[in-house]
Amino acid sequence: LVPSEAGKVALIAGFGQIEAQVLKVGMIAEATCVGKPFTIIPMVVTEIQDVIAGGQVRASDQLVDVTQLAKPGTLTVYLEPLYAGGLDGIPPGSSCIANAYTNSHDELESPDISSLRWFYLHAVDAVGLVHAMILRMQAVMLPVQTLVLGGH
Repeated sequence: LVPSEAGKVALIAGFGQIEAQVLKVGMIAEATCVGKPFTIIPMVVTEIQDVIAGGQVRASDQLVDVTQLAKPGTLTVYLEPLYAGGLDGIPPGSSCIANAYTNSHDELESPDISSLRWFYLHAVDAVGLVHAMILRMQAVMLPVQTLVLGGH
């Protein structure tokens, strides 16, 4: 039983724990989904879960030791489309790739900023630009990898 509106309002993204200090509600993000190839969807961060999930509970007969949990949990972030209809045509449960971007424009415009801080913020912006280009390459390559290189 799946509600008819499931997956039509927001994407749920998992970010690494290191991003917990910089992810903020209102940040701009972008996503591309396998269910809608060749498309970049502008998004906005609307909610950040305040607890990092270490795993999922499932019924089994195995006792799991803490040392077997090698991967750290992820930070759950809700992304909503920046524009109405942004998720149209994407089946609920579709696999997506998302990036969130910082905005340091106001701080860079401040006359009180030090040279070192100015350089650092420009380096962060440059990394964001590179990640945006990589996301676009992934949007183009996803169908190729799935249909041509996937062996289907």
